[in-house]
Amino acid sequence: MSPQHSSSPSRQDVEINPAKAEAKFIPNKIVKDTLLVASFLGLAAIAGATIGKADDVTVTDVNGFSVTLTEPSQRSAPLPPPLGTFAIAIPGDADHLVTAHPWSKAVMMQGSLAGYFPSLADLPTGAVGGGFAPNIEELLATDPDLVFQVGFIGDDVLAPIIAAGLPVLTINVTANDDAMDWIPMMGAAYGVEDRADWILSWRKETLASITQTLAGLGDEDRPTVAHLARYGDALRVVGGGHFRSWQIEAMGGVNVASEVPQRSAEISAEQLIAWDPEIILLNAFQPDLMPQMVYDDPVLQSLAAVRERRVYAFPVGGDRWEAPVAESPLGWMWLSELLHPDRFRWDYTAEITAAHEMLYGQTPPPNAIGRMLKLDANQGSTGYERFSAF
Repeated sequence: MSPQHSSSPSRQDVEINPAKAEAKFIPNKIVKDTLLVASFLGLAAIAGATIGKADDVTVTDVNGFSVTLTEPSQRSAPLPPPLGTFAIAIPGDADHLVTAHPWSKAVMMQGSLAGYFPSLADLPTGAVGGGFAPNIEELLATDPDLVFQVGFIGDDVLAPIIAAGLPVLTINVTANDDAMDWIPMMGAAYGVEDRADWILSWRKETLASITQTLAGLGDEDRPTVAHLARYGDALRVVGGGHFRSWQIEAMGGVNVASEVPQRSAEISAEQLIAWDPEIILLNAFQPDLMPQMVYDDPVLQSLAAVRERRVYAFPVGGDRWEAPVAESPLGWMWLSELLHPDRFRWDYTAEITAAHEMLYGQTPPPNAIGRMLKLDANQGSTGYERFSAF
């Protein structure tokens, strides 16, 4: 079964029968098939031009914090890690970014963005530390006109910013796709509401298409999954309170640790063996973590995922696809096909290229798709040869 290209029928022309277990959905390039995004490449220049606005704009976040901007933000300080790359994707360039979390900077250098925006190599990271605590001296030195911060930890991470007289907007991070709230907020702050609408529409449409394709999926057809948030010096698993748990369930899997209330929790090898997941996902925050390390672990040899060689490293594009990031729809495509290869066959060259052109105004260079999909790391894992075509 070959991947579909832009000349293929639209989704409306594909018959989907959720009642039949064998029903398959072969998506087109969703980015370019979304109504609002279809003409994006021809409107790229217009998107940049919308940054200038004459009227004041008041932006209010989900926690009730408001800022009134006399002009769109030009020097933002996104302190939470997910927002570092959003601050590039939403306006479509790196010019609005004056600092970022060290985790954001690390993935910028590890993934695609360093090549797209070489100036990121000089981006300072000292304005935020462990536990999202702001370093006010470092933050003020970046001269931000707007600060983004987490709003769910407490006043300790917000009060110093407010006391310094800096305008601040906050985000929540729950067990859902909170980026649905972040995107329009950041679009308004940067004066690029149209771009934000396009990005949000792509996100919603991708999720809706996957959900439709998985309709009628029985519990017995949902593989059990463990997402390791840490491996090596500690063994941590993604719990039911994390976006990544929602993501597993939404893509047709079952998180074996869904009853763990925390976002992640340290567990014993014995607990993982007791859960015995069919599939193990490896986090991308440990960039050198590879499936072979798990396959070689003498303690974990009894695991079904090890015996069947179904351990996979999560891809990295402009950011880590496992997290709530601008490229999450690409991660959903990958995970839905990984869990249900009988129902999905995505054209990753087309999807990733269209997404990066939309988000960053850049076309991935040759061989970049394979690096994003971690073909080398995952090549010994069952079924991953289907991804090597890209």
